[in-house]
Amino acid sequence: MAEAIPLFPLSSVLLPGMPLPLHIFEQRYRDLLADVTAGGRLGAFGVVALRSGTEAMTPGAVPRGGGSRTAPEVEQVGTLAELLEVEPKPDGTSDLLSVGSRRFRVVQLLPEGTSYLRAEVEWLDEPDGAVTAELAAGARELLATYDALLARLAGRTTGDELPDDANQLSYHLAARVPLPPGDRQDLLEADTTEQRLKRLAVLLRREIPLLRRTRSVAVAPATFRLAAGLN
Repeated sequence: MAEAIPLFPLSSVLLPGMPLPLHIFEQRYRDLLADVTAGGRLGAFGVVALRSGTEAMTPGAVPRGGGSRTAPEVEQVGTLAELLEVEPKPDGTSDLLSVGSRRFRVVQLLPEGTSYLRAEVEWLDEPDGAVTAELAAGARELLATYDALLARLAGRTTGDELPDDANQLSYHLAARVPLPPGDRQDLLEADTTEQRLKRLAVLLRREIPLLRRTRSVAVAPATFRLAAGLN
Protein backbone atom coordinates (compact mmCIF):
# COMPACT_ATOMS: atom_id res chain seq x y z
CA MET A 1 0.00 0.00 0.00
CA ALA A 2 1.28 3.45 -0.92
CA GLU A 3 1.65 6.04 1.84
CA ALA A 4 2.18 9.83 1.75
CA ILE A 5 5.21 11.09 3.68
CA PRO A 6 7.18 14.37 3.94
CA LEU A 7 10.35 14.47 1.87
CA PHE A 8 13.69 16.10 2.67
CA PRO A 9 15.89 16.23 -0.48
CA LEU A 10 19.63 16.24 0.24
CA SER A 11 22.79 16.17 -1.85
CA SER A 12 23.90 13.04 0.04
CA VAL A 13 22.48 9.50 0.35
CA LEU A 14 21.06 8.28 3.67
CA LEU A 15 21.45 4.54 4.27
CA PRO A 16 19.42 2.39 6.70
CA GLY A 17 21.01 2.29 10.15
CA MET A 18 23.10 5.41 9.58
CA PRO A 19 22.80 8.63 11.64
CA LEU A 20 21.71 11.93 10.09
CA PRO A 21 22.22 15.13 12.09
CA LEU A 22 20.59 18.26 10.64
CA HIS A 23 20.32 21.94 11.47
CA ILE A 24 16.86 23.19 10.50
CA PHE A 25 16.51 26.88 9.70
CA GLU A 26 14.53 27.32 6.46
CA GLN A 27 10.83 27.92 6.99
CA ARG A 28 9.62 25.00 4.86
CA TYR A 29 11.67 22.57 6.95
CA ARG A 30 10.53 24.23 10.17
CA ASP A 31 7.02 23.49 8.93
CA LEU A 32 7.98 19.89 8.18
CA LEU A 33 9.50 19.45 11.63
CA ALA A 34 6.45 20.99 13.32
CA ASP A 35 4.16 18.58 11.48
CA VAL A 36 6.14 15.40 12.25
CA THR A 37 6.57 16.35 15.93
CA ALA A 38 2.98 17.49 16.53
CA GLY A 39 1.56 16.20 19.79
CA GLY A 40 4.98 15.72 21.32
CA ARG A 41 5.84 12.71 19.19
CA LEU A 42 9.12 12.04 17.41
CA GLY A 43 8.03 11.35 13.86
CA ALA A 44 9.85 10.64 10.62
CA PHE A 45 10.40 11.98 7.11
CA GLY A 46 11.80 10.58 3.90
CA VAL A 47 15.28 11.49 2.68
CA VAL A 48 15.95 11.37 -1.05
CA ALA A 49 19.10 12.33 -2.93
CA LEU A 50 18.92 15.13 -5.45
CA ARG A 51 19.68 14.27 -9.05
CA SER A 52 19.67 17.89 -10.14
CA GLY A 53 18.28 21.25 -9.11
CA THR A 54 17.94 22.47 -5.55
CA GLU A 55 15.91 21.61 -2.49
CA ALA A 56 13.58 24.53 -3.21
CA MET A 57 10.04 23.72 -4.20
CA THR A 58 7.79 26.36 -5.71
CA PRO A 59 4.30 26.22 -4.13
CA GLY A 60 1.82 24.65 -6.53
CA ALA A 61 4.49 22.94 -8.62
CA VAL A 62 3.56 19.83 -10.55
CA PRO A 63 5.45 16.57 -9.84
CA ARG A 64 8.25 15.41 -12.13
CA GLY A 65 6.68 14.00 -15.28
CA GLY A 66 3.73 16.37 -14.96
CA GLY A 67 5.11 19.18 -17.08
CA SER A 68 6.68 21.47 -14.48
CA ARG A 69 10.38 22.27 -14.10
CA THR A 70 10.00 23.73 -10.61
CA ALA A 71 9.98 20.39 -8.79
CA PRO A 72 13.42 19.09 -7.76
CA GLU A 73 14.76 16.07 -9.62
CA VAL A 74 15.17 13.39 -6.96
CA GLU A 75 16.16 9.74 -6.90
CA GLN A 76 13.32 7.23 -6.86
CA VAL A 77 14.63 5.24 -3.88
CA GLY A 78 15.18 6.89 -0.50
CA THR A 79 15.31 6.11 3.20
CA LEU A 80 12.97 7.01 6.03
CA ALA A 81 14.72 9.12 8.70
CA GLU A 82 13.30 8.53 12.19
CA LEU A 83 13.82 11.32 14.70
CA LEU A 84 15.81 10.50 17.83
CA GLU A 85 16.42 13.96 19.30
CA VAL A 86 15.16 17.47 18.59
CA GLU A 87 16.74 20.53 20.20
CA PRO A 88 14.79 23.75 19.50
CA LYS A 89 16.80 26.99 19.57
CA PRO A 90 15.61 30.42 20.81
CA ASP A 91 15.80 31.83 17.26
CA GLY A 92 13.33 29.26 15.94
CA THR A 93 15.92 26.98 14.35
CA SER A 94 16.45 23.41 15.55
CA ASP A 95 19.18 20.82 15.73
CA LEU A 96 17.99 17.28 15.27
CA LEU A 97 19.40 13.78 15.13
CA SER A 98 17.72 11.08 13.10
CA VAL A 99 18.60 7.60 11.89
CA GLY A 100 17.85 5.87 8.61
CA SER A 101 15.38 3.01 8.84
CA ARG A 102 13.15 1.71 6.01
CA ARG A 103 13.77 2.08 2.28
CA PHE A 104 11.02 3.35 0.01
CA ARG A 105 10.36 4.00 -3.66
CA VAL A 106 8.74 7.25 -4.76
CA VAL A 107 5.51 6.59 -6.64
CA GLN A 108 4.75 10.25 -7.27
CA LEU A 109 5.59 13.64 -5.81
CA LEU A 110 2.78 15.46 -4.01
CA PRO A 111 3.85 19.09 -3.61
CA GLU A 112 0.38 20.55 -3.17
CA GLY A 113 -0.90 21.56 0.25
CA THR A 114 2.35 22.08 2.17
CA SER A 115 5.36 24.37 1.94
CA TYR A 116 7.65 21.32 1.83
CA LEU A 117 7.81 18.42 -0.58
CA ARG A 118 5.70 15.31 -0.02
CA ALA A 119 5.50 12.04 -1.91
CA GLU A 120 3.40 8.95 -2.21
CA VAL A 121 5.79 6.07 -1.55
CA GLU A 122 5.80 2.31 -1.41
CA TRP A 123 7.94 0.51 1.17
CA LEU A 124 10.68 -1.84 0.00
CA ASP A 125 11.46 -5.22 1.54
CA GLU A 126 14.98 -6.33 2.49
CA PRO A 127 15.42 -9.79 0.94
CA ASP A 128 18.82 -11.39 1.49
CA GLY A 129 18.97 -13.30 -1.79
CA ALA A 130 21.56 -16.06 -1.95
CA VAL A 131 23.86 -14.64 0.73
CA THR A 132 26.59 -17.05 1.78
CA ALA A 133 28.98 -16.94 4.71
CA GLU A 134 31.84 -16.72 2.18
CA LEU A 135 30.33 -13.65 0.52
CA ALA A 136 29.94 -11.78 3.82
CA ALA A 137 33.39 -12.87 5.02
CA GLY A 138 34.96 -11.74 1.76
CA ALA A 139 33.44 -8.27 2.12
CA ARG A 140 34.72 -8.06 5.71
CA GLU A 141 38.21 -9.08 4.62
CA LEU A 142 38.28 -6.43 1.90
CA LEU A 143 37.30 -3.75 4.38
CA ALA A 144 39.99 -5.02 6.78
CA THR A 145 42.55 -4.63 3.99
CA TYR A 146 41.29 -1.12 3.28
CA ASP A 147 41.40 -0.25 7.00
CA ALA A 148 44.95 -1.57 7.39
CA LEU A 149 46.10 0.64 4.53
CA LEU A 150 44.16 3.60 5.87
CA ALA A 151 45.72 3.14 9.31
CA ARG A 152 49.22 3.29 7.80
CA LEU A 153 48.43 6.39 5.74
CA ALA A 154 46.22 8.37 8.11
CA GLY A 155 46.50 6.74 11.53
CA ARG A 156 42.81 5.85 11.62
CA THR A 157 40.33 3.32 10.28
CA THR A 158 36.77 3.56 8.98
CA GLY A 159 35.22 2.40 12.26
CA ASP A 160 34.94 -0.28 14.89
CA GLU A 161 33.20 -3.66 14.90
CA LEU A 162 30.76 -4.58 12.14
CA PRO A 163 27.33 -6.19 12.71
CA ASP A 164 26.86 -9.92 12.26
CA ASP A 165 23.61 -9.64 10.29
CA ALA A 166 24.38 -9.71 6.56
CA ASN A 167 21.84 -7.01 5.64
CA GLN A 168 23.07 -4.62 8.32
CA LEU A 169 26.65 -5.45 7.35
CA SER A 170 25.98 -4.43 3.75
CA TYR A 171 24.70 -1.01 4.78
CA HIS A 172 27.50 -0.42 7.30
CA LEU A 173 30.10 -1.20 4.66
CA ALA A 174 28.34 1.07 2.17
CA ALA A 175 28.44 3.92 4.69
CA ARG A 176 32.03 3.42 5.84
CA VAL A 177 33.73 3.29 2.45
CA PRO A 178 34.28 6.75 0.88
CA LEU A 179 32.19 6.49 -2.26
CA PRO A 180 30.65 9.02 -4.67
CA PRO A 181 26.92 9.63 -4.16
CA GLY A 182 26.10 7.72 -7.35
CA ASP A 183 27.79 4.56 -6.10
CA ARG A 184 26.13 4.89 -2.70
CA GLN A 185 22.72 5.37 -4.36
CA ASP A 186 23.28 2.23 -6.44
CA LEU A 187 23.99 0.31 -3.23
CA LEU A 188 20.84 1.69 -1.62
CA GLU A 189 18.81 0.56 -4.63
CA ALA A 190 20.22 -2.99 -4.73
CA ASP A 191 17.35 -5.48 -4.74
CA THR A 192 18.99 -7.91 -2.31
CA THR A 193 21.69 -8.04 0.35
CA GLU A 194 23.56 -10.47 -1.91
CA GLN A 195 23.66 -7.92 -4.75
CA ARG A 196 24.78 -5.17 -2.37
CA LEU A 197 27.65 -7.24 -0.92
CA LYS A 198 28.81 -8.30 -4.38
CA ARG A 199 28.78 -4.68 -5.57
CA LEU A 200 30.66 -3.60 -2.44
CA ALA A 201 33.36 -6.20 -3.14
CA VAL A 202 33.82 -4.73 -6.61
CA LEU A 203 33.99 -1.18 -5.23
CA LEU A 204 36.46 -2.11 -2.48
CA ARG A 205 38.70 -3.83 -5.02
CA ARG A 206 38.65 -0.53 -6.92
CA GLU A 207 39.26 1.68 -3.87
CA ILE A 208 42.13 -0.33 -2.33
CA PRO A 209 44.59 0.02 -5.24
CA LEU A 210 43.45 3.61 -5.76
CA LEU A 211 44.34 4.40 -2.16
CA ARG A 212 47.71 2.65 -2.58
CA ARG A 213 48.52 4.69 -5.70
CA THR A 214 47.32 8.11 -4.66
CA ARG A 215 47.99 7.88 -0.91
CA SER A 216 45.18 10.40 -0.54
CA VAL A 217 42.29 9.71 1.82
CA ALA A 218 38.67 10.53 1.11
CA VAL A 219 36.31 10.70 4.06
CA ALA A 220 33.14 8.62 4.17
CA PRO A 221 30.15 10.30 5.86
CA ALA A 222 29.91 7.61 8.52
CA THR A 223 33.57 7.91 9.48
CA PHE A 224 33.22 11.10 11.46
CA ARG A 225 29.40 10.99 11.76
CA LEU A 226 29.38 14.35 9.91
CA ALA A 227 28.94 17.80 11.26
CA ALA A 228 25.26 18.73 11.33
CA GLY A 229 24.04 19.14 7.77
CA LEU A 230 22.49 22.43 6.75
CA ASN A 231 19.12 22.50 5.02
